[in-house]
Amino acid sequence: MKKVFLILALAFAGIFTANAQVWLGGSVSTVLSKNTKSFKIAPEVGYSLKNVPLSFACAFDFAYVNNPYQKGTGLTLTPYVRYTIANIEKFSFSLDAMGQFGLIDAKGFRVGVRPIVAWMATKHWTAAFSVGFLGYDKMNYYDHGAFVLDFETAAPSFGLYYNF
Repeated sequence: MKKVFLILALAFAGIFTANAQVWLGGSVSTVLSKNTKSFKIAPEVGYSLKNVPLSFACAFDFAYVNNPYQKGTGLTLTPYVRYTIANIEKFSFSLDAMGQFGLIDAKGFRVGVRPIVAWMATKHWTAAFSVGFLGYDKMNYYDHGAFVLDFETAAPSFGLYYNF
């Protein structure tokens, strides 16, 4: 029975390796203003399907926030599906359908979409930039929950990824 499981595991590994591109990386963002100080680091892992403009990933966001509405640290889980709209030479434009769920010292959730611009610097390295969010937010300043369109111009996110 162990041999059957080993063969199945190797077969699935071969299928995923042939049809998917695994990547590791993460993003950082910070806000330093008169009323707000925050820092976020979000390591993530994901994979992109070949010949299909979809990627699947999950990040763990470690954040520190100090503003009039909240203060402290927190951990959130952020799974998302990235749909690539267009590729122009080394640049790609995508939308993430994402959810963000509070785990430790973070309350609430948010679900929605965010735009992404990525630059494939080399075969293995990609840099990504995100600013904005459109969706339902019951995590940040909205204890009752609210639909928001937030360009987050004060806190853009920059990510760096290594593609295997």
